[in-house]
Amino acid sequence: MSRFVRVQTQLRDRAALLEGLTALGLETIVADPRAPVMLEGSLECAGEPVELRLPAGPLETVEDFGFTRDARGVFQLVCGEYDRARLERDLLPTLAQHVAAAQARRLAAERGLELSETRDVDGTRRLKLRRR
Repeated sequence: MSRFVRVQTQLRDRAALLEGLTALGLETIVADPRAPVMLEGSLECAGEPVELRLPAGPLETVEDFGFTRDARGVFQLVCGEYDRARLERDLLPTLAQHVAAAQARRLAAERGLELSETRDVDGTRRLKLRRR
């Protein structure tokens, strides 16, 4: 029997999380935090309320998945048991990089700094800050 599970992340910034999901090319249904949308679930798995919902299919997921906040305001990934290992391995590390870069861009802009980004062949991202 499959069920939805929650995976803790370190993500707090909703705008940066949305920017990261968009950068990964993931279609996201966005709900008002006060009125979550439901994951569809399956015959074995009842739906779960989430703030951000993604359809099944990306990263070879079997069920839809999403993000909700815990009591501390930290986002949790909500996904089916069958998809958990794949999303922890293939989505969360890459998403964390995109979120960190989005946060850095926003903070640089707020402080009047110029941010440039390069990627090394091995995938390493380098962010450089300069005064304008």
